[in-house]
Amino acid sequence: MTDAGARIAVLEQRLRVLEDVRAIEQLATTYHALCDGGWAGPSHVDPDALADLWTPDGVYSINAARPPCRGREEIRAQFVRLQTSMPWILHTFTNADVRVDGDRAVGVFKGIAYYRRDAQSHIVVGTYIGDFARTDSGWRFASWVAELAHGSVLSAP
Repeated sequence: MTDAGARIAVLEQRLRVLEDVRAIEQLATTYHALCDGGWAGPSHVDPDALADLWTPDGVYSINAARPPCRGREEIRAQFVRLQTSMPWILHTFTNADVRVDGDRAVGVFKGIAYYRRDAQSHIVVGTYIGDFARTDSGWRFASWVAELAHGSVLSAP
């Protein structure tokens, strides 16, 4: 391989990693956008689209007090429950740190969620930890776990 060919191969590899990182960040953004709602329609409006963000055997855990959801059917059922238990929610996330290794990746995101439940407004902050897999449909969550660092009631009923 020529020097130019070697440089092009290195650049192509670096570009692929950058595109993979961006695709994984977009996956997390899509998850949050599909969860958010309550002001102009229900939250978690499309449980099927949300469940499709996972690999068929994926794991989803947002509450350490409950067992994780395993597989798309359990994950979908969780989003259906959240439509009524958390009818208003807005997520933000920051400080994405995604590390790609071929067709697998890990990522850590800081997150903030504002939500309403039982006529009270809440805020929670914590970390989302993700394991990601490249599939024929693009990057998907193999595992998405929220670790709560702090939560507060913002308003009393």
